[in-house]
This record gives sequence, structure tokens and C-alpha cells, in this order.
Amino acid sequence: MDERWAAIAAGAVSLLGASVGGMAAIIGARIGAEKSAASVLEQVSRQAHTERTQWIRDQRAAAYEQFLSAWDAYVLARGRFHFERPPTYDNFRMVQELGGSLHTAAFRIKVVGPESVTTLADQVLSNLTAMAIPHEVQAEWDAVLCRFRESDDPRMQERLIRIAEEILYKGSWDEAIDVAPQRHRFLQTAAAALDVS
Repeated sequence: MDERWAAIAAGAVSLLGASVGGMAAIIGARIGAEKSAASVLEQVSRQAHTERTQWIRDQRAAAYEQFLSAWDAYVLARGRFHFERPPTYDNFRMVQELGGSLHTAAFRIKVVGPESVTTLADQVLSNLTAMAIPHEVQAEWDAVLCRFRESDDPRMQERLIRIAEEILYKGSWDEAIDVAPQRHRFLQTAAAALDVS
């Protein structure tokens, strides 16, 4: 009988050992799987952050390039217009259209940021598009433009053209001539914004 009890005891101990070993293997596998899943999740998170950062950098670079191109086109058109005698309405319209492109490019910078570049783009935009116009000419322009919008009268359009020509003769766009310091500051600020780690 002692041999039988010894065999039963040995079998029970073996079964207990196998059960404990199996439990340990299950727990170990679960811990390994959790660590592996956490590692994969962290890697995916880092990769998503890197891709998002690169996407933002690409969007900013494209916006800054668009702004600089619009700036160049606007300054060149104003320069041509500034030295043209007498200035023509067609060239004035070209300056206005390119000014619109410059405003659009500045707005795109507002969308992609950062604040440092947005603020500087607003300053540049304000400096480049500002035109010192005598108060009486500005008041007449505003009044005729209001009447033109209400009536769509061709005579009002002709008067607007004459006032625009007067603005061109009496107005001043001196800020557009000296753009180098503003451009240098913009390029430095934009480069710093693109150098995001």
C-alpha cells in the first residue's frame, strides 16, 4: 500500500506542479503580450506624431512660399506702376489683384501658424499695402464707390477711374520700395518655425 500512496502522492505533486507551471506560463505570456502591445502602441503613437509634425511643416513651408511669391509679384507690379507716367487703370487693377493674392497668402499663414510668423505676415501685409492718400481724395473715393455700388451707374465707374488715377498721382507707396529688412525678418522667423524638432 505504501507504493500505491507513493504513486498517488507523486502523481498529485506532478499534477500540482504542472498546474502551477501552466499558470505561470499563462501569466508570463499575458504579461509579455501586454508589454508587446504597449510597445507597439507607443511606436504607433510616436510615428503618428512624427508624421503629423512633418505634415504641419510641409503645410507651413508651402504657405510661406506662397506668401513670398505673392509678395514678390505685388512689389514688382507696384514698382512698375510707381514709375509709370501716367499710371494706367489696367496696371492699378493688376496691383489690386496681386494685393488680393497677397492677402490670401497671408490668411493661409494664419491657418498654419505659428503665431510668430502670423504676426509678422500681418505686419508685412499692412506695410506693403498701406497707401498714404490725402483725406479729401479718400472721402471722395468712399462716397463715389458707395453710389456706384447702389446704382451701378457707368458714370460712377468713370469717376472711380478718375479718382483712382488721382490717388495714383497723389498717393504714396514708399513702404513697397524698401522691403529687404522686412523680408529678412520674415525669412528668419519662417525658418525658425520650420525648424521644429
